[in-house]
Amino acid sequence: MPTFVRTQSIEQQIGADGRLDIKVTSADTRIRASDDETARLRATFEIRASSEADADRAFAACQLTVSASHRSLEVTEPGRTGKMEAQLQLEVEAPTACDFRFEGVSADLSVDGLHGTQRYQTVSGDLLLKGAAGDVQVNSVSGDVTIRADTALSLQANAVSGDLSVIAPRFATLRANSVSGDVELEGAFDAAGQHRVETVSGDLGIGLLGGATFEVRGLSTDVHCRLPHQLQGQADRRRVVVGDGMSSFSFSSMSGDLSISAPRRIVAAAGAPAASVKEPTDQLEILRAVERGEIDVDEATRRLSGEAPQ
Repeated sequence: MPTFVRTQSIEQQIGADGRLDIKVTSADTRIRASDDETARLRATFEIRASSEADADRAFAACQLTVSASHRSLEVTEPGRTGKMEAQLQLEVEAPTACDFRFEGVSADLSVDGLHGTQRYQTVSGDLLLKGAAGDVQVNSVSGDVTIRADTALSLQANAVSGDLSVIAPRFATLRANSVSGDVELEGAFDAAGQHRVETVSGDLGIGLLGGATFEVRGLSTDVHCRLPHQLQGQADRRRVVVGDGMSSFSFSSMSGDLSISAPRRIVAAAGAPAASVKEPTDQLEILRAVERGEIDVDEATRRLSGEAPQ
């Protein structure tokens, strides 16, 4: 059966901080930020049909539903009916600071450059955020979540049967829950914010900028720290103090492990502040000095916390 291509274009001015909602099924979606105040969507349908006329009828039935106002745009994919075979790909331009909401089933999503309030809900699809910033909430089932931020990030994430990987120069706040998936974080954690990760069977790996105090709870949880640190407590309740320990971080798990090390990739994060870019190199030099026997652990801890060498 031949394949016919049909397209649908949608354009609506919503303002720099207006709201954009997208709800789709089986539609791979790519979104990029724009500098103007208009949301633009281009939907491409690949329709398997016996004739042009049948393809036109199928296209009329599967076009996206639009609800718009001067401050918002909602785009929804109608339910699939009958034996119609249509594959949808969606390309979107959205104002950088818009209030963005996405719901997807069996749909991979790639987002580049959004900095406003963002809410993502995905089932059986991977989520990739690049150049992210702002307030981000993610609920993901059976899909991996990858976030690369270029400025401060506030993140709330719930993941089931998928890994979570987040790199940011700075986490303002962090709350992550994972079931049967690993969590990977790199960056600094604000002393004024709350930071918590809970897993059932997933491991937590942290590439740490600066210092932090980790409160660890878990009967079958191992703790590995490659940075100079102090370890307090035992068994199911332990405290790991790295550097100045000013930031508070809580980790709870039934059987997942915690590993803490110097960051490996934060230096490549776009837009990272100069201090953040330089800090991993400084940390590595201090760690190498410990390995060479030039300084002891106490001296390394003082230097990592920003105190003058003695």
